[in-house]
Amino acid sequence: MNFHHRRRSVPQLNTTSTADISFMLLIFFLVTTNMDVDKGITRQLPPQGQQQSEQSFVEKSTVLDLQITGGNRLLVDGKPFAVNRLQQRVEAFVTRLGKRHLIKVSVDPQASYDIYFHMQNQLVDAYRNLRDRRAMAQFGRRYAALSQDQRDKVKDEIPQRIAEQYNGSQDATQPTQEGGQP
Repeated sequence: MNFHHRRRSVPQLNTTSTADISFMLLIFFLVTTNMDVDKGITRQLPPQGQQQSEQSFVEKSTVLDLQITGGNRLLVDGKPFAVNRLQQRVEAFVTRLGKRHLIKVSVDPQASYDIYFHMQNQLVDAYRNLRDRRAMAQFGRRYAALSQDQRDKVKDEIPQRIAEQYNGSQDATQPTQEGGQP
């Protein structure tokens, strides 16, 4: 008796469809995943425990009043002003008054975030330019390249003094008539 062993070939898996499915899943997750870039403003808020607001009296000549109206218009000291020119105006104002300056920002709740962010970017750019100039004059380097002690000195000479005011709803600003009805 002669036994012959037949050589059987092992069937291979067809991986072409597996690769196609993997690629389709990758495309699906890329399309359905939310990849929005969030905008934000870096600001240090007052501590939460401080409930009482401290009133201070400031000379009107040391205040730069910035307002954004419900129609998305920027007013500087009550006059219409182009947002893209705000940086130069703030730099001149802060340079003229030094530490005594105050920038008051009030925004109508109906205003768009876009104009608010543009205004904030102009303010940040103005302070960055002023601090860079001061750092170059004192230390020969840009503000970002200074040590922490040197940065603190420049910050002390050019403090960022911005006061934001929330206008609230329109009903809250109207005087009430007798009986408490607006």
